[in-house]
Amino acid sequence: MKYSNPHIPEGINSTETNPLKEFLLLTSAVVVGVIIITAVIAMLVDSIAEYIPFEFEQTVARQVIEKLNKGNAEVDGYLQHLSDQIVPFMDLPEGVKIKLHYVNDDVVNAMATLGGHIILYRGLLEKLPNENALVMLLGHEIGHVKMRHPVKALGKGVIISLLMSAVLGESSDAVATVISDTSMLTMLGYSREQEQLSDEAGLHVMHAFYGHVKGATNLFEVLQQQNNEQVFKLPQFLNSHPDTGFRIKYLKQLAETKRWDQQGKINFVPDYILNILAEDKKVIAELQEPV
Repeated sequence: MKYSNPHIPEGINSTETNPLKEFLLLTSAVVVGVIIITAVIAMLVDSIAEYIPFEFEQTVARQVIEKLNKGNAEVDGYLQHLSDQIVPFMDLPEGVKIKLHYVNDDVVNAMATLGGHIILYRGLLEKLPNENALVMLLGHEIGHVKMRHPVKALGKGVIISLLMSAVLGESSDAVATVISDTSMLTMLGYSREQEQLSDEAGLHVMHAFYGHVKGATNLFEVLQQQNNEQVFKLPQFLNSHPDTGFRIKYLKQLAETKRWDQQGKINFVPDYILNILAEDKKVIAELQEPV
């Protein structure tokens, strides 16, 4: 019997579906899967954060705090004393300690990071019109610590890094990279809901401390002015912080609902602290002058 090669139909190893379409469908499925997995694990992180030992936060944050630019000991002492006065009104979890750090920098910002460490920059401190606004700021940041927002933010960051590492096929230790990234630990991002909860905490402690909430909105008026001066602004839907105007309105409504007095005595930051801030600003300006 004579053998002959059978005729092989053309296109037997190809599909009628466009390869590009198949690739896009596969990629979309992977992306959606990653988003779903991230969301589910993020919710789990929120639920277990309160069970993470506070000592773990302190250990992770130690390297960050050691690298901070040392501020002024007198300003540190003043901020710590003010914080110590309001902490008893905040019902912090057992073992949670608050440590204040002043940084001589023009940045208009303050932040709560791991281990109960709160960092306040001169750029914001010098813009606050009174001590009442400062108490609102401290109450807000301590509120983040109380509700374990820093460790929740870190946990989500680690999860996202791990998933991205798996998807991209990276072999680096994503967890170690995130935890050792000191810039991340000092710039942990909080959701709008977390920011609002911390605003509420700040207002509550103001009322408990002063017996009124006069000056609470001064903090956000400063932030609103700063935002208005920015050349580039993120669209609100991309901004993790609630709209500043909304925050002011919400705090006023909350005070009315609670029937808290919105009028009262305004206390001012001591002159010696204001003088130190002015001198620190001058030092930074001189260092930045071209040679």
